[in-house]
Amino acid sequence: MQIKKKDFLTREIDNSEAPQASKAIDIKPLMGEQNYIDLIHEGERYRLRVTKYRKLILTK
Repeated sequence: MQIKKKDFLTREIDNSEAPQASKAIDIKPLMGEQNYIDLIHEGERYRLRVTKYRKLILTK
């Protein structure tokens, strides 16, 4: 974020470089009855799984 100074008392914020909102995806429909899902990122396979304590673990 760039700040353009008008003078020493007021500032104008330039929002042209503001970050975009991230996407949120519910994984329950993707996993179905399983406790894991395989993901492909840049040609590599990763496994995202839910533990018995409801924590997420991502492994390669």
